Amino acid sequence: MAALKYLLFTFISTCFLWQCATMQSPSGGEKDVLAPTVLKSNPAQGQINVRPTTIEIQFDEYFKLKNLQSELLISPPLETKPLISQKGKNLFIEILEDLKDDHTYTFNFGNGIVDFHEGNVLKDFSLVFSTGNHLDSMSISGKLNSCPVNVLPDNSVVAIYGKDSLRKDSTIFLQKPDYFGLLNEKGEYKIEYIRSGNYELIAFEDVNKNYVYDGATEQLAFCDSLISITDSAVLDLWLFSEKEELKLLDVLANKNGRIHWVYNQKIDSIKIHSNPKIEFYSKLKEDSLLVWPSYSSDSFYVWTEIYSRLDSVLVKTDTLEMNKLNISLKNTFLKSKSNLIIHSDGPIIAIDTAKIKLFSDSIPLEYLARYSDFELIMDFAHEGANDYNLILNDGAITSTYNNKNDSTKLRFYTKSSSQLASLKINVKTTKNYYIELMKDDKVLGRRFRDEELKFTELLATKYKLRLVVDENQDREWTAGNYFENRLPEKVFYYSEEINLRANWEMEIDFTLDD
Repeated sequence: MAALKYLLFTFISTCFLWQCATMQSPSGGEKDVLAPTVLKSNPAQGQINVRPTTIEIQFDEYFKLKNLQSELLISPPLETKPLISQKGKNLFIEILEDLKDDHTYTFNFGNGIVDFHEGNVLKDFSLVFSTGNHLDSMSISGKLNSCPVNVLPDNSVVAIYGKDSLRKDSTIFLQKPDYFGLLNEKGEYKIEYIRSGNYELIAFEDVNKNYVYDGATEQLAFCDSLISITDSAVLDLWLFSEKEELKLLDVLANKNGRIHWVYNQKIDSIKIHSNPKIEFYSKLKEDSLLVWPSYSSDSFYVWTEIYSRLDSVLVKTDTLEMNKLNISLKNTFLKSKSNLIIHSDGPIIAIDTAKIKLFSDSIPLEYLARYSDFELIMDFAHEGANDYNLILNDGAITSTYNNKNDSTKLRFYTKSSSQLASLKINVKTTKNYYIELMKDDKVLGRRFRDEELKFTELLATKYKLRLVVDENQDREWTAGNYFENRLPEKVFYYSEEINLRANWEMEIDFTLDD
């Protein structure tokens, strides 16, 4: 028994001593939220008459590099990427080319430096020095807007090129800019430490991060005149996609017996030919042409004519697939005094009203129905707030090749006037324009300058509003062209979302600076 007590005492004592001897991290203390701090650099911040081959920066703590090779932005840009290394608390950047005479260089480190333990980012740190006897002090700033869609792409670059004339040439396609800057989260840019002189100002979507514009695959913005920088300047730009040379991307023979031409841009008008000559239905939809031929032979040619471009295809009728006709509502909310419109994904050549039933609260309703090539239009009495069911039984709609719909049930609704809202817009500008009301990037309505600028019978929710400056008065947004020095038609978005309330008319002022 005594021996057992001795062994137990020895075991407990050993565990206690081991615990006392074990090194542990101290508990408590505030979390480190500070980014590394620059103690000194060579060259020093703002130093002049210096031409370093290696830049050394000393920090107050150990740090990590986080994609610094891509985060590091150098203006004016270097032809060869520098070599980056670190040792202890020091960062080294080896420059592999001769720096330009009498130039101010800016090394912006982006989010590429973080502290070792917590990952706190060193933000907004730039090292500036000059190979000449002074620091260039000119700057240019402004905002980059996107049109017609209000979405700026990632990797957008604003750049300037020293030029004596505005002659449009291949400079922006072949050369890196003399100076450049990036955007903040608001789409604003600022390029600093610029030499005074004349410059061409552009912005572009730098997809492959090579600091040159790669043509219509990237979006572009430009100023249509040279800018003379003798002091700080402020200029806004509008980014757009240049219209590419028209190309046919694909021809598909697919569902519902249709032929589908896919182009690389929106198609506005087209001529269709065939051999032997046949009848057909056709529809333009953004970048696509859809054709439903009425064929009687095993194969035939169809070709399209857009401007001077001809594209032909040999169609073998056994490759034309037949699927059930799909139908859908154009809108689930039906305004008063409006007809119900049902969309078909194939041409409508006949309807059977005996197979079309309309109900409100299980009560059948009378209606009048007619159809166009791709739409079934139904006219019926409706007012107030109600829910409706539309039933299209098998074969209610007949398309080409005797293709019919499956049984389909569609639901839609109406609202009373007290549940709806309206919006009146006051525009102050001398420019020609039109206004578009938008929801979820979809255009719900359009009003032109010569019309009453009012949208009525709107659901009580949030909307966006944009104004298109229609310079050529064709009632469509028109892209620009760099070589023709033609700017895109500018698009302005209202400063905030518009929150409409039921049984209320909101009135807003939409003012442009002419």
